[in-house]
Amino acid sequence: MKTIFVDTNIILDVLLQNEGFWQDSLKVLRLAELGKVSVCASASSMTDIFYVTKKKLTTPVARDAIEKLLKLLVIVGVDGDDLQGALSLPIDDLEDALQVWCAKKVNADMLITRDTAGFANIDMPVVAPAEFTA
Repeated sequence: MKTIFVDTNIILDVLLQNEGFWQDSLKVLRLAELGKVSVCASASSMTDIFYVTKKKLTTPVARDAIEKLLKLLVIVGVDGDDLQGALSLPIDDLEDALQVWCAKKVNADMLITRDTAGFANIDMPVVAPAEFTA
């Protein structure tokens, strides 16, 4: 079974139904529901997702979303060593670097994001949701 790592924006697109993006991102998460792929996300993504969802929707919706994600996804822990490792990568944005570090930590086959340009200098496949589900 393939292991994929999803960037924060994939999950937020689904939860917030971001126009033009959420349908393809939902297809990625549905593959996890069907057991066709193992989908991973970082623990730090969960806090970001909660924060944004709470601000745009409500706290109960954000809580419910995180509870569902915890059942659906493999959550990759983050500690000081992971942050240090992320800082060693040739990526200017620490959040993006941490996503890559976590993806490598679980030997993900690929990273799925809407921001493929932000992950240009890494040595693993990076694809958009539409490309992955095509």
